[in-house]
Amino acid sequence: MRSTPSRSRLQMLVTTTLVSASAAIAADRTESGQTLVVPDDHAALGTVYYVHAGKDAQMTFTSDAPLEHIKGTSNQAIGYAVAPENGASVAALLKGEFRIPIESIDTGIPMRDEHLQGSRWLNAEEHPDLVFVLEGAENIDRADMDAPEGVDVWNVELTGTMSFRGMTHDFRTDARITTMKESPVTQRRAPGDLLIIRSEFPIDLRKYGLNDPGMSAGKVAETVEVDVFLLMSTVSPDELRRR
Repeated sequence: MRSTPSRSRLQMLVTTTLVSASAAIAADRTESGQTLVVPDDHAALGTVYYVHAGKDAQMTFTSDAPLEHIKGTSNQAIGYAVAPENGASVAALLKGEFRIPIESIDTGIPMRDEHLQGSRWLNAEEHPDLVFVLEGAENIDRADMDAPEGVDVWNVELTGTMSFRGMTHDFRTDARITTMKESPVTQRRAPGDLLIIRSEFPIDLRKYGLNDPGMSAGKVAETVEVDVFLLMSTVSPDELRRR
């Protein structure tokens, strides 16, 4: 007959489980924190493009409420996307994940940033990132037939999920994807072949539990408009650091 584990043994098992779970979560980022670990099954699908941070705003949100007009930006997005090979359109992205640290969002007023990060709003302490998990691309259409040689532009619809404040919802958005083969001009921005994602979309804050009129008090819109610009390369930020 199997013996019942002692209380200390149970505590050890619980502790080990929690530590293992924490390690798994931490492993989502590489050691440098500059990008994400790409799962082997994703990397096997095609060519991996990695987000490169820069001086440009990668994400901008605008809240146009009766009492305040707020604009917030972040240039610390990290992540990756996998494009198909074997002659398929590069814009037909297969998998990916993008993360924006909540603490990186700058609204221009430090006290307002603190409120935004606080538990009543985006709760950065418990849920430090805004996360978009890319599941695929649909309705792919060539956008600019007159683009220069080595440059391709596509209109697509990206599908996946968006998560923040511990809540996850299905998500889709129209996007424009531009691809550029490596050249002396593109190398000024980043080495490797480039892929740029541009997208604008609304986020209904009520879907994420931010629907208390007492919280916004006319200062925060129920729906914020988001503008995304992600510069990506086949050379990861970690590889670039090693060069």
